[in-house]
Amino acid sequence: MNLLRIVVVLLAAPAFSQTWNSNAGGWNTGYGTVYGSFGSAMATQNIYNSMQLNMQRTMMRQAMIKKFGLAAVEKAEREAKNGQPAKAPEGLTVNTPPPAPKNLGAFKPTKANGVAKQLGDSLGTTPEEKAAITLLTTATKEAFEAQPETKPWRNNVAGALAFFIIGNTTIATGADEPSDEATQALFVAINQTLDESPDFAKATAKEKQQLYETLIGFTGLPLAIFTEGKDRNDEAQMKQAQELSAKLLELVLKVDASKVKLAP
Repeated sequence: MNLLRIVVVLLAAPAFSQTWNSNAGGWNTGYGTVYGSFGSAMATQNIYNSMQLNMQRTMMRQAMIKKFGLAAVEKAEREAKNGQPAKAPEGLTVNTPPPAPKNLGAFKPTKANGVAKQLGDSLGTTPEEKAAITLLTTATKEAFEAQPETKPWRNNVAGALAFFIIGNTTIATGADEPSDEATQALFVAINQTLDESPDFAKATAKEKQQLYETLIGFTGLPLAIFTEGKDRNDEAQMKQAQELSAKLLELVLKVDASKVKLAP
């Protein structure tokens, strides 16, 4: 995923430089209120450990496939599942086959659900701020979904959560954007983790879409603030964006930003 392409779109949103301070500083009220308003939001909390475990398994499997080939890995997985003696080449280590994805985070979208406006109304304090945040939230979603790399992520909470984690972690910690392989492993791990969540098994399409668009909006705001501050060499603005990203990671994942890893 190329965050730079998204940033270019976000910086085209007018008048955002006039709103960054107030809406960034209100993380502990407006952001928490918006996020807590969705019943399915609780399903993304306390999943970090499970996500990391699934990501380690995914990355290990990808490494085995890269070295030995998919057919050899799948054969070894079938043997492991059936309790058969291992006949795999030396060095090929596998677990049982990964579960078939249920894609419980996926949903069929409706045209309008008001998330962008809700974010604007909750985070902005003036009509201009409300309009700018609403526009930025909409622009972020459009830019995110326009990228070829995110096509499998569209209309899936797992995709929005992967985008949220990557975007906010790179801002909060200064980490490099992960490789394409690590990015895909993160998405697969999150998708599997959500499949294991009872909350997502019963969540409605509307709840999933609301959460999906909220997570994307929660990424676009600090991303635009940070990038604009960097372009203007404004250390205070960059710091506030970093603090905002850290608080958003804590809000959504219930984990300190410094402990978030984008690769095993």
